[in-house]
Amino acid sequence: MALTTGTFFLSKQRPTATDSAGEFRLELVLVDNLGRNPATGRDEKEAYRVRWAGPEAQAFWAAHQADLTAGAPLHAELEHLRAHPGPAVFPPIPELRGRVLRLRLLPRRAPSQAHAKEPATSA
Repeated sequence: MALTTGTFFLSKQRPTATDSAGEFRLELVLVDNLGRNPATGRDEKEAYRVRWAGPEAQAFWAAHQADLTAGAPLHAELEHLRAHPGPAVFPPIPELRGRVLRLRLLPRRAPSQAHAKEPATSA
């Protein structure tokens, strides 16, 4: 069984939580920032649409629902990833779909603040 583990960011698409047939399910769209492609000069990203079911998913949702906003960093362990055609966008971007084994919310990094130069003082 192939596993993928790493830091991802929550996309702009809100997570969806459903409870059907007595099983809680959480679906999230995660983004992997791959960095700048030196050949094209563009930042590359990869989308992951993942599902998590069961009591652990429900407990995670109950604890972190308010914190799951666009850009939230998450450490994820994923399995059964498969490539699928993505949403109808141009250029077409495939998305990976899989299942969550474990998910942990990471702290957001504080935005860097430009340090203003303080005027020199004479003593």
